[in-house]
Amino acid sequence: MFFQKLKFRKLCTSKNSHKISPATVSKSTATVSKSSEKRLMKEFQEEDHILKAHVRASLPSPENISRWEATVNGPVGCPYENGVFTVSVHIPPKYPFQPPKITFKTKIFHPNISESGEIFVDILGSRWSSALTINLVLLSLCSILSNPVEPFLVSNHAARLYQKDWKAYEKVARECSQKYAKG
Repeated sequence: MFFQKLKFRKLCTSKNSHKISPATVSKSTATVSKSSEKRLMKEFQEEDHILKAHVRASLPSPENISRWEATVNGPVGCPYENGVFTVSVHIPPKYPFQPPKITFKTKIFHPNISESGEIFVDILGSRWSSALTINLVLLSLCSILSNPVEPFLVSNHAARLYQKDWKAYEKVARECSQKYAKG
């Protein structure tokens, strides 16, 4: 395990980050169990060409495995095309038995995403499964951008417009993406 942590720290440490001491890693990862920490390190190091084409994940603080940031590329053929959206990922102490909390930091106009960036889809709630990984959920966000899933947020203007006038929804979503999701 010690060798894996060294390898992991080397992977996560960049020119812009400070040096990490073993005490810092142990202290900051106390929010997740050792088995969760091991799984998260494996997930973070996963090399998948499909995933890498659509999503880029990073650790804002390399010594804290329970906080990720990612960029999600807007899929081709939808209003979010060419947009680059930043999301924050907060991993709970009981991961993988509880879903991560993923929030859009980039403003987005979407039926499943609130104005504050909260994502409302069943795989992050009632249909969460410990078989899902953070990377798979991040990749699923690309699919959700292309194809919003019901049920929509009742109070969400994007949801009402999507159901009432898809062309108008598409126009507003595209304009919002061009304004806020610049790559």
